[in-house]
Amino acid sequence: MGANMFCENETARGSGDNLEVNPSNHLFDSSATAWVVGQCVRYLNAADKESELAYKRMVMVLRRYGKDPVETVIGLFRQARSGYASLRWSLLYVLGDAGNAATANFLVHTALEPLPEANPDEGSEDPRDMEMPVATMAIYALYKLAGRHPEVAESLLKIVAHRPAQPILIEAVKVANALGLTEKLRELLSKEDQWMLELRRTRIEELFADPKRDDGKERGFTPPKAGALYTAHQPASYNQQGRTQHG
Repeated sequence: MGANMFCENETARGSGDNLEVNPSNHLFDSSATAWVVGQCVRYLNAADKESELAYKRMVMVLRRYGKDPVETVIGLFRQARSGYASLRWSLLYVLGDAGNAATANFLVHTALEPLPEANPDEGSEDPRDMEMPVATMAIYALYKLAGRHPEVAESLLKIVAHRPAQPILIEAVKVANALGLTEKLRELLSKEDQWMLELRRTRIEELFADPKRDDGKERGFTPPKAGALYTAHQPASYNQQGRTQHG
């Protein structure tokens, strides 16, 4: 099934924010690079070992394209409507694996995008809950990017300095802490927020903030309901030195 057929169709049925195939959409047809990006999204959302290996191969292809994949993924991200969280989450994941150092500014901007107001209607999806994992994936993408380009690690300090919504701030502090920026974080954080430095480093499944959290308790938050987003790759964990370990 070609990647040019991928789009995100969010319905009210079941796990309504899953990625679904829609042959009328040609989001990834604009260029050869866009097609490769589409293949990355396709394999990322598959659940078998073969797709995991294919994803890694497609990422290596993108890295050889120079700056073009960064511009292409950013363009696709902006074309995806704001409500289409799963697709945008996937594109940020790809950007974290295939981007170059110049990607950092876009990821910082994405993490700092104002979150929608919470929807008090319990009968419908809360747009704030949908956008929260997109913002936290931008932070995790920065973490992955810093693994290849250590000079971008301090971009996370820009997020902390801007004081985003507390769940986003918590994730930025955790990731920056894992990258060895503890002392700089200590200078940036108010006395009341110093407790964030004590949060344990954890598995990627738990990296996404609970949008209703208003304290320091650790709780997992599931990103957009495309479970295969996690099955294609083994989740990473932080060790005490802040390096990534693959389970």
